[in-house]
Amino acid sequence: MARDALNGSGHWYRLRVRRYLIAGLGPVVLAGTHFLLSFAMLRLETPAAFGTFTFLFVAAQFTVALAMALFGAPLQTISAPSAQDRAQAGAAILSATGVAAAFATLCFGLLASAMTLPVPAALCYGGYTGLMILRWVGRAWAYAHDRPAAPAISDLSYGALTLLAFGGGAYGLRLQPETACYGALAIGAAGSLVAFGAPYLSCLIVPPTRRAWRSYRETWRSQSRWALLGVVGSEAAANTHVYLVTLTAGAAAMAPLAAAALLLRPLNVVQNALGEYERPQMAQLVAASAHDELRRTMRLFFGVLMLAWLGAVVLAVGILRFAPHLVFPVDYDLGIVSAAAVSWMSVTLLILMQVPANIMVQAAGGYRQLARAVIWSSLVNVGAVAVTLALFAPVWTIAAMALGWLVDLALVQRAARQQWRNMPAGAGAAVP
Repeated sequence: MARDALNGSGHWYRLRVRRYLIAGLGPVVLAGTHFLLSFAMLRLETPAAFGTFTFLFVAAQFTVALAMALFGAPLQTISAPSAQDRAQAGAAILSATGVAAAFATLCFGLLASAMTLPVPAALCYGGYTGLMILRWVGRAWAYAHDRPAAPAISDLSYGALTLLAFGGGAYGLRLQPETACYGALAIGAAGSLVAFGAPYLSCLIVPPTRRAWRSYRETWRSQSRWALLGVVGSEAAANTHVYLVTLTAGAAAMAPLAAAALLLRPLNVVQNALGEYERPQMAQLVAASAHDELRRTMRLFFGVLMLAWLGAVVLAVGILRFAPHLVFPVDYDLGIVSAAAVSWMSVTLLILMQVPANIMVQAAGGYRQLARAVIWSSLVNVGAVAVTLALFAPVWTIAAMALGWLVDLALVQRAARQQWRNMPAGAGAAVP
């Protein structure tokens, strides 16, 4: 009996790890693509221009996160009473996604123009932001419809097309670095949508019925508004230093901080991708009160994240110790870059430690508790970064953010314990 249980447990872990590999393959390619592009911009541009690139890239990622809170996460946790109502709510969410993507394209094109990017680069940047909204919501849609291969194919095609287009534009056609970079990103994002197929793309342009909008209104009240508030708070907690340093000290002061962050950039992508994979899985387990498998899933999720962090730290330390100038140009102060990298390692560890509990609370519909947690942590971070900028050099703003993430970790863990207590007693059986 014990041996059978052990064998069954081993099979479960092997199956889960195999699924993680499928879910993680694309994000690894995605992280590599963004790293190579950022590395190229780091080498090709001045520190001030690279600081501007960092600001625009962070702004685009923030907008994608907003779209995921408004559309992606609710798409995976629709709880309408009937299949028809769930389909109607899904149609409304996807239609709203298309409208939001078009609006973001216009706004971000204007933002890039205001930051003196060349007109072709500004247009491409706006298109890239809108297309990335469609791409990330498409990933959530694919996971919600049990199509885990589609996000992986989308990630792979995005990476391949982006790198090919950038190489051809920057080194073949000799375009300006900004135009080559944002043009390549827009081409990659557009090509990656093909992986989701006509069922997804057609829903983006079909006007929803009034009943569908009523369904989404309920989703907004119960989930989206709290998820949106949480994303805004998370942005304040995670990227306050980007906005405050750029506004007060200039883009050049932001450059070494952003350069050091490149060393740990893959962790953010892996965290987000695995979270998107696990959210619908955990939602099923919470609904079935499958406590044992939910607990095992969270432990494995935590272990994978810690291994990813350890691997990234070892790689970062190796680069800084043995070959720093392979990554960082001579214009950058390696002392500042190293201090920033060590701070990023600590902050990233705190962020990853709360991710499994955070995703579980999302799967259980606890967006309000998460919004409250991130609001408190963001307030702490904004205050800590502002005080640090007034008293110390900009590089120490990263370490200051650890205070806010400690608050977030404690509050998210408390919200997870509350969700465990609120779940009805179940048999603990695995959900197929």
